[in-house]
Amino acid sequence: MRRLLINCRTLEGIKNILIKDELIDYIGIEKPMHEELVDCSALLVIPGMIDAHVHVRDIEQCNKETWETASNAALSGGVTTIIDMPNTIPATTNLKGLNIKREAAKKAKVNYKFHLGATENNLQELHEILKKKPTDVAGIKVFLAGSSSNEVVADEDRLKDIFKLAKKYDKVVLVHTEMQDCLNKWQKLIEDKFIQNHDQLRNRECANKGTELVLRLANEIGNKLYICHISTKEEIELVKKYKNKKIFCEVTPHHLTLEKSILELIGNFGKVNPPLRSADDNQVLWQAVLDGTIDCIGSDHAPHTIDEKIEDYPNAPSGFPGLETALPILITEFNERKIPIERLVELTSTKPAEIFNFEKRGKIKEGYFADITAINTENEYPIVASLFQSKAKYSPFDGSMVKAGIEAVFVNGKMY
Repeated sequence: MRRLLINCRTLEGIKNILIKDELIDYIGIEKPMHEELVDCSALLVIPGMIDAHVHVRDIEQCNKETWETASNAALSGGVTTIIDMPNTIPATTNLKGLNIKREAAKKAKVNYKFHLGATENNLQELHEILKKKPTDVAGIKVFLAGSSSNEVVADEDRLKDIFKLAKKYDKVVLVHTEMQDCLNKWQKLIEDKFIQNHDQLRNRECANKGTELVLRLANEIGNKLYICHISTKEEIELVKKYKNKKIFCEVTPHHLTLEKSILELIGNFGKVNPPLRSADDNQVLWQAVLDGTIDCIGSDHAPHTIDEKIEDYPNAPSGFPGLETALPILITEFNERKIPIERLVELTSTKPAEIFNFEKRGKIKEGYFADITAINTENEYPIVASLFQSKAKYSPFDGSMVKAGIEAVFVNGKMY
């Protein structure tokens, strides 16, 4: 099957793109032979987003999300590849858990890999998986604090062992850096347990301490490190201090564009870990996007049921869906801030493909897989959470206007 996309507004100018089966066969101004023609006039055509931070749920949490609904959400948001986090039920902390997830993921419509979960007691299980060099395992996730996960790594020696194992098998260690003992301290210090105090109850000190710890250990051991969802200006300074070619960091659309004051309006629908911070933090994160300190943007798609989210603050789980809003929010913000879309593509496609070893993905290039998103950036569109493809039909961005409508998505050449 040969499908020709004409008049595409690419990063290299107006081009025609020929897709032959799964691959990009030609890019240029000619019109090669084809069976199907797709007119992309006025549409921005970029590589599909590779989202390295997704909680698909499914299996014993299929009331929150499934691989089918997560795939539909991804396609709706212009995301063509996802990497699933391990804190599911069952958790992806051993071969049995991985194989259960592999079976569930057969329903996926997008490309995918898995992150394994590290605990203080499962190094041997991880070794048994990694020694077989599985191509569907992207990295190893570590939680320094509970966040929809009870598998906390608190012991520094255990953390070193995990880093050494990852180095042996050339895998990236992804870390949620809030430290549990620090969180416990702040829970005792602050009496008022309300959503408006979420930023204090999960105090910035806890993320800063954890980030400094893992940066120091990674520099000592020499493993690849990926710091998830950076939220504070202090973390950015720490990353700049320790940054090398094996240290990567991620920011989310919500930590870039939302601040904690919005919690007065949206309550638990904005509850997330790490918390939304201040406008000052947001600005420092944007500067880190501009200067190259930030390597990737991940959605941290974390769906829960509405019934769970409307519980009292202490009982409501943290997180909200992000697959359908990430790219539209980012394109709108980048254009408003006059940041080149080339930089966005680097953060959402090219760099994640490099870090997590997605061969021939992350670029619109001849010989690469045809993972492509076509976007209307001329018209305004409302974000309507009730119409989400995700099972989680709520969002802190609900009602926002974006100048980025996903018109078509191609995954391995298949058009959606």
